[in-house]
Amino acid sequence: MGPANFDVRVLFRMARDMNRLTLVLVILATSATSATAVAQKPKPIEFNGHTNSVSQVAFAPGGKQLASGSWDETVRLWDPTGGPARQTLTDHTDWVLAVQFTADGKMLLTASQRSVKAWDPASGQLVKSWDGLLGQRISMVTISRDGRQLACGLRDGGVQLHRLDKAKDGKLTSPRQWVGHKSWIDTLAFDQGGGRLATGCRTGEITIWDTGTTKAVSKPAGHGGQHVSALVFSPKGNRLASGGFDTVVRIWSVDDGKPQGVLKGHRGLIQSLCYTPDGLLLASGERHGPIKLWSTVDGSLKTTLPGHSGGQLGFSVHSLDFSSDGKRLASAGRDKKVRLWQVPE
Repeated sequence: MGPANFDVRVLFRMARDMNRLTLVLVILATSATSATAVAQKPKPIEFNGHTNSVSQVAFAPGGKQLASGSWDETVRLWDPTGGPARQTLTDHTDWVLAVQFTADGKMLLTASQRSVKAWDPASGQLVKSWDGLLGQRISMVTISRDGRQLACGLRDGGVQLHRLDKAKDGKLTSPRQWVGHKSWIDTLAFDQGGGRLATGCRTGEITIWDTGTTKAVSKPAGHGGQHVSALVFSPKGNRLASGGFDTVVRIWSVDDGKPQGVLKGHRGLIQSLCYTPDGLLLASGERHGPIKLWSTVDGSLKTTLPGHSGGQLGFSVHSLDFSSDGKRLASAGRDKKVRLWQVPE
């Protein structure tokens, strides 16, 4: 075997060894990147206890307590740092559809299709209860942030507005009622001060109402004939965000209903929306689990959280609420869980 043959074989082996080394380095680099990605994947605090879908979640002012309402007919109070429910409130006899702390945090209001209840969140004691709602005729309810008003969307498109601060003798009677839409109302939202109420229906229409006069303020174009499934006012009250079965989030001017932007990125229908208290971020939750955080300054997607993903298709994100400092986001899902996320910087 001559020197030439020896040199060729040596070079061949060196090249082969170099290829193997390169492959090993690529694998190691990929593994390191994957490990970093796993390490950086947001891990929420998870709260378990509900036995059916969690329909609503709400932070108390100051962020030291968390409340959730469920289709299991209960309301649960949680310590946001984790652990089992502090209190389980069981006086409702049907699905709990709305949960709202008053601005001073001294009262927790909850509502179903048949009744509204006021609780002392510190002790879990029932303070007041009002009956007189329309039961199965009601498709959705919401409570104003000041705790004074309750709005009901009806399956026939009607809207009812109750004054909780004027209700007497445990009965809700003589609400203001008007025809809001021609089809089932799927979502309602008050603005921060309770002076505006937005309603969305299954034929894609949105209307913003003056709660003092019950007259329409504006009628945004909606979602092109597809269900409107989520609504939220911006903290300043000058913008309304809507989500629908068309998988996009739309932003509207409250005063004239003109479109202000469209946020695209979800793959499933939008079921929940929430602004941070400073209005700089908008969170959207979809049917298949993911939660997206959007910049309201330029409309860019800031991050995507796993939300309530899992199983074959994931679980709907029914409700979202930011803490008062905007650093934590609570989510409620069809998977019977409440999750608490740190909002990325």
